[in-house]
Amino acid sequence: MPAVLARIAPRVGAEVILEPEFGIVGLVRFANGRKSYFWHNKFNLNTVSSARIAQDKGYTAHFLALHGFRVPRSRSFFREAFRQALQSNRGADAALAYAESLGWPVYVKPCRRSQGDGVSMAADPAELAEAITRVLARDRMLIVQEACPGRDYRVVTLDGEVINAYERVPLEIVGDGRSTVADRLQALQATFDASGRDTQIPVEDARIHTRLRREGLTMASVVADGARLRLLDIANLSCGGTTVDITDRLHPSVATLAAGVAAALDLRFAGIDILMPDATAPLDAYVVLEVNSAPGLDHYGTVGLEHEAFVDELYLKVLRAVERGPG
Repeated sequence: MPAVLARIAPRVGAEVILEPEFGIVGLVRFANGRKSYFWHNKFNLNTVSSARIAQDKGYTAHFLALHGFRVPRSRSFFREAFRQALQSNRGADAALAYAESLGWPVYVKPCRRSQGDGVSMAADPAELAEAITRVLARDRMLIVQEACPGRDYRVVTLDGEVINAYERVPLEIVGDGRSTVADRLQALQATFDASGRDTQIPVEDARIHTRLRREGLTMASVVADGARLRLLDIANLSCGGTTVDITDRLHPSVATLAAGVAAALDLRFAGIDILMPDATAPLDAYVVLEVNSAPGLDHYGTVGLEHEAFVDELYLKVLRAVERGPG
């Protein structure tokens, strides 16, 4: 973010002052006299309460459903000590019963983590137990959520207008009939590195090995020539996913939906994650998965100078919104 701001701030006559030790937080002073702080890619656009609600998947689903938006069926469950403190019956056994009432597969998600951290799909009770154990080792709450069909899209809105939209594709490899899964992942990582993408493919991630086991494969398996093998059940870019930009092809009805979701949560700046058959077609079936109150705009639809210019233009819109101030 500091590098982006250094490039774009002069275009609006702004000065950027970085904290010198770590260089990830700072102050922007604008020509109109306004000043605003930032923390990495987080700007003072959203109120604290709205941002906090958006960070919690359970709260987000509750308030979106209250406003009439479609969300996946889900319920929160608790680590044993926290469950007892709450005098609740929603522990691991209740999570299993709820998952079975939804039907397999289901998703297990930490309530308040981001970038796909800890999110797993569970296809049976054994996978559910593994996923619950992983999440509750770090968090005291999780949600069990139904798995909904559709392609995964993110639509980014700023003050009611869409500034970016893209499809998110989960981590996958393409076989060549000779190389192992591990070899193909190594080759994909080399491609990321060569393009300047800083994502590290999580090859030791238990979720990858669960997915391989489900397919009857291991890291030593050879994938047929031309065959595509999906290795994660989530599409987050931080976990090796890729993107297809559809900003210019996003259907107006989907743009209206995304703007409405942001408005319902009182967010000026938001990334709305939506599952639907096709975001370039008129809105039909959909569910809103999550809402991000500080969406990153440096996704890897392009690389090199073209990518740099693309990212700069997006963040320039954000910087001008910060300069304008509230309302």
